[in-house]
Amino acid sequence: MPSNQLFEQLKSKILRIENQKLLEKRYYEELSICLKSGQFEGFRILFNASVEFNIFMDVKKIPNRFNIISELLLICTDKISTGYQTSALGEIIDILRFFNEYSLLEKEITEFERQELRHLKEDRLFMANLNDLFGKVSNSFILYVYEIMPRDLYNYFVKSPISYFPDHNGLIHFIKNIFFDQYTIYGLNIRYLSPIDNFVNIFEKNFLFNNYQFEKQKDQFPTKAKDLLEFDVLYKYRTYYYDIEEEHEHREIKKHLVSPRNISKNLEKILDKDNYNFYSLSMVLLGGLGPQGLGFTYSTPKGEVIEICSDNRQNKAIIIKFKEFLKKQFIKKLQTELLKFSIKKNTINRLIDFLVESLSKEELINYHKKEVILKNVKNFLVNDIDHRYFFKNEFNELIDKISDAISAILRPIKMIDQYKVRMNLIVEGKLKSEDIAKLTSLKEKSHYDVLRERFFFQYIVNWFYEIYKNKEIKNGNKKNMK
Repeated sequence: MPSNQLFEQLKSKILRIENQKLLEKRYYEELSICLKSGQFEGFRILFNASVEFNIFMDVKKIPNRFNIISELLLICTDKISTGYQTSALGEIIDILRFFNEYSLLEKEITEFERQELRHLKEDRLFMANLNDLFGKVSNSFILYVYEIMPRDLYNYFVKSPISYFPDHNGLIHFIKNIFFDQYTIYGLNIRYLSPIDNFVNIFEKNFLFNNYQFEKQKDQFPTKAKDLLEFDVLYKYRTYYYDIEEEHEHREIKKHLVSPRNISKNLEKILDKDNYNFYSLSMVLLGGLGPQGLGFTYSTPKGEVIEICSDNRQNKAIIIKFKEFLKKQFIKKLQTELLKFSIKKNTINRLIDFLVESLSKEELINYHKKEVILKNVKNFLVNDIDHRYFFKNEFNELIDKISDAISAILRPIKMIDQYKVRMNLIVEGKLKSEDIAKLTSLKEKSHYDVLRERFFFQYIVNWFYEIYKNKEIKNGNKKNMK
């Protein structure tokens, strides 16, 4: 049943309660039930209708708010740990975002917690990440993320060890040191490659070695990111088998394509450990995480190089933007293409006149408009007196030629060509290096979403590990803590 219908039924029941105190009590209980069952849209409708019940909203009166969010987040944790459904990481972000939006974590703050807050707010990267993910955050929200989430996580894993780990020490080591080094989410593969310093050192060595070649081309490509550089990097990865003693090293070579101008233009900011941005570093041409061996790499504020896969077969994952043309540009290019297909000039002129009239003046023409334009062209040719007497095979041949001409203009750019275009735009100051991750997406999730969510969970896991470490020290057990 739709949320609005449920609300009307619920509203009718609540309004039957004559005692205002009892009515208010029932109202807050129903809000709590909505939260517990994950009916956030129902909660939203009921919350916004407080005035209809003559209630001055006070979220602190909603029963069991903190228990409910912990339960919801642990359900997500269980999905990840038992079924390896890493998409539940995104569900955790959504739940936190919802609770923050409605200030559902508000509470009284102790003096000790105020001191903790002062310390937390000194971490500018953490605060930038919170504001980036959740918008404006309250002190209570910050404390929940810092105090409760890591503690709940620790209690969950200590009390519910995963079957394929022989003990909780091995499991906690895996979560802390391995999990976010390589995982899959939203259909994208993510891998930690190396510290950014290592990548930059290898880049600089290859750039100096190849610099003569670039200087030689300087006059030919004076304003473009023409000095694209390819180089190989040998990476060493940790692979994990059940416990700490069975941790092994895996070696792999990746071929990177970089724009030296992009790197040099942003190098200081890339190396700045106090700068909350994710900069585009390279395109992986060989050895990448995607099925085609392709990928994109980015720097993180923690001084890491992270690769996110791309696949030629999944255009949405790799295409930042289809070719787009204003009507005037498109018409001019189409006229040129049609001439290549030996179509009669009279037909071309009549067709162009028709498109000039039928397309909006400032309309953007892109790949998605192809079928619509082709359909209109067919209708025009069928109804036009000069063309209606075509033989069927002649008509189909003409339509095929027009279709090919439109495709030649509008077809998506190849991935490597897109990368070069983006690097050119960065060099020309028309696009920022840190914007590339935001514009590259699969379905509704961008590379930027993956990077900023991973950054957030690294904090949670580090605090979770601190709880474990302190417990182990207290119990006199320092073995395997790293």
